[in-house]
Amino acid sequence: MGTLYHRCRRACREDIQRAAPLWKADEALFDADVWRNLPELLEDLWEHDLVSFAIIESIPSLVPRLFGGISFVHAEYVTNARASTSSTLPNFIFRAALRGETPFLSPREVAKGNAEGTLNLMNFLGNIGAIDLTDPELANFYATSNEGYLFLHSGYAYSTMWAEVCHPDHAEELKAQGMDIDRQIVLPTGQVSTLMRLTAEEALARPFARFSSLFFPPAPLFHFSHGEQRLIELALSEFSDEHAALEVHLSDDAVKKRWRSIYRKVDSVNPKLFNGAESGAMRRRTLLRYLRRHLEELRPFG
Repeated sequence: MGTLYHRCRRACREDIQRAAPLWKADEALFDADVWRNLPELLEDLWEHDLVSFAIIESIPSLVPRLFGGISFVHAEYVTNARASTSSTLPNFIFRAALRGETPFLSPREVAKGNAEGTLNLMNFLGNIGAIDLTDPELANFYATSNEGYLFLHSGYAYSTMWAEVCHPDHAEELKAQGMDIDRQIVLPTGQVSTLMRLTAEEALARPFARFSSLFFPPAPLFHFSHGEQRLIELALSEFSDEHAALEVHLSDDAVKKRWRSIYRKVDSVNPKLFNGAESGAMRRRTLLRYLRRHLEELRPFG
């Protein structure tokens, strides 16, 4: 019997190594020394909240099918990488990090850039060419990957989105979603690496392109704390409170206290949202339904 469905969730540290076999499709984008050090570097960047990952798994087997990351990088590093005729954008950025430089925005800098609409997003890994979409077991993979992409990317005010790929089909897919070819270089393997770009100005000029809708989210209303945002995101990913308590290293009582704080913030800003719902379960369902359409509430902002 084929896989019933797939799920996309935010990846944890253990997933970085578990999904490593999926990375092979992206190896051509990196110099050998950068590639060799990449697993350890990604774990370190994840620990310091400088990159985020998503993983798609088959259910019920929990087989990893796709693993991708996002990060926000300083504009000058993007400019210098684009001027290079021999290095891809992710290779350039990660090499800088290996040298001890700081190409990635800190969470505080992301919040500031999000408020100002100046974020440069770099997508990395997640090469769709690693997936055989003709496999009947993967029939609903594409729908899940689209939903996961929106969940990971929605709610940020971007200046530019970047993605570098070496699979022609992946480049065509990104182009169909609204991105343009920024530049191409020939890799040592003979493959052509394509840097894709979508700016805020281009998004305004083509408002019907799928990725354009990601650029201009409203400002958040509730200003949840980072801990509250994390708990809400786990709930949106269908984690039980007991499982969420383990993920965020809190007691069950502390999780309940955090939910009460969330409800108070919502009530103080929009008392009509709960529409008379009194039980915690009803309030939870109402709030999560609202937040699925307003992911800006789960992003750093300030």
